[in-house]
Formats: sequence, structure tokens, C-alpha cells
Amino acid sequence: MCKFCLKHGANGKWYLNAQNYLKKESEKFEDTREYLEVLWGNLERVYLGKTYGLSINKTLDYRLKMPLLGRVIKAVVHRKLEKEKNPNPLIAESHLGQVIPLEEAKMITTTLADISVKANCPCRFKHRGIKEASCLGFTALAEVLPKLPRYIPENGLEVLDADKIELFLDTMNKKGKVHTIWAGPLPYIAAMCSCEYPQCIGLRTRIDFDVKAVYKGEYIALVEPDKCIGCGKCASRCQFGAMNFAPTLNRPIIDARKCFGCGLCKESCEQQAIKLIDRNEIPITRGMY
Repeated sequence: MCKFCLKHGANGKWYLNAQNYLKKESEKFEDTREYLEVLWGNLERVYLGKTYGLSINKTLDYRLKMPLLGRVIKAVVHRKLEKEKNPNPLIAESHLGQVIPLEEAKMITTTLADISVKANCPCRFKHRGIKEASCLGFTALAEVLPKLPRYIPENGLEVLDADKIELFLDTMNKKGKVHTIWAGPLPYIAAMCSCEYPQCIGLRTRIDFDVKAVYKGEYIALVEPDKCIGCGKCASRCQFGAMNFAPTLNRPIIDARKCFGCGLCKESCEQQAIKLIDRNEIPITRGMY
């Protein structure tokens, strides 16, 4: 369990704590709405143009890999990302995500989030010019989105019921999108995104630069050899380089240290030969978020 979960979690997971999903009558609702209006109103400039306050280029990559300087830069960025008291949305403070599997994405949107609306993904629009409604905005963000037309889908903002949410999440899963949950300002949860590497800025900064804008999920994938028929479908679904197909064994091999616990490989297996287990059950991944 990570320190953030210990402080804000429910059943060991911060994103399953109902108190982190603000209702309109919540004491912090207005403050959160104002923060989100500034954050999402300037998202391209603050978070996407300069990712989490850093210019994404080869020079930065080199500096981050330097033993001492790299640790200093990452420590400064992580403090910004994890700031909870008086965060400034214009300088990339207090905006943190985590990878979650499909089952928990459905649980959150059908039982914890009060209101869910579809919104265009800012990452995909910035990097590929594609307006795709692959994000879900929860109550506070749903109040802000009408003021930000570029995030509104062609058919407008629609409050989704449980059936439409499940259909949406299943569709994103079939497209190979990774589900991530996002807070801001911490610990209040504003959105769930279904994106992919390298378009997702959060995943890109984590994978390419080891900046923890996104935590790894609470799980790792595990293959059950007796059930696996060696079809290889699962290996092509992994975006994190954690899964390779071994022809001599006729089954996939998972590097637990690289696994983000998104569950895409699990969902693709018709034989149910892959399961997700708590990452803290295995010594080499314990506490590795």
C-alpha cells in the first residue's frame, strides 16, 4: 500500500474512498470546481505543452537519467504532484493519477461517482488532433465542462446511467485503452480517462521519464499455465513492455516489475488464464507504485 492510500484510502485504495468523490453539497465542492475550471481551462499550456512543468525533450531525458540531478528534478516534480494544501493549478500542482482495471472502473462509475459525463480526451487531441470522448468527468468537473467547449463531444454533454457507463467502459477496453483515475485537487477525484501510451501524457511521463504522474495499479497480472492454450492474444495488448510470448513454453511471460496492473491482457483471454493479484503479495513488487 502506498502512503497516499494510507492517508486517503478505503480498503487500501484511495480511489475507492467515497469521500473523495465530492457531491454538490460537500464543503469543498466550490473550491474544487474553481480549481478544475482553471486547471482544465489551461490544460494544454500547463500539462500538455509543458508536461507537469517539464519540457519533454531529449535534454530532459538525459538530465533525468543523471544520478544526482535526475533524483532532484523528480523529487521537485513529485512534490508538486502530491501537494494538497493550497495547490496552484497553473504550475502543475496537485494532479495525480493511477491505473485501475476494468472491474474497478465500473464499480467507481456505478456506485461511487454521483454524476458521470463523457468528455473529449485532451491528450489525444493535443497529440493526434483527434476529438474522442474517451474521458469521464465526475460531479465537480461535470459542472465545469459546459464552460470549456473544446472538451464537449459533438452530441453534447450527457449524464450517463449505469448501462451506458458499462457500455462505454467495455468499448474502451476492447479498443485497448488503459483506464486511469485522476484527482485534482488532491484527494478529490475529478475524472477517469481511457487512453493509451504514448498519447496519454500521464503514461508517457511515467514510462519515458519515470516521473510518477501516474501510479502503477494495485495489481499485477499472473498467468495460470494450466489454463493457457498459447494463443498469444494477450501479449499484443500490453502497452508497458511487461508481457512477451515465449514460443518454447507456448505461453506468455510477465515481468511483474514492469506490469501496471491495467488488466487489458486479462480481459483479452478467452480461457481466463490470466488473473490480477495484489502487487504487495509478491516481494519484488511490494510497494512498487
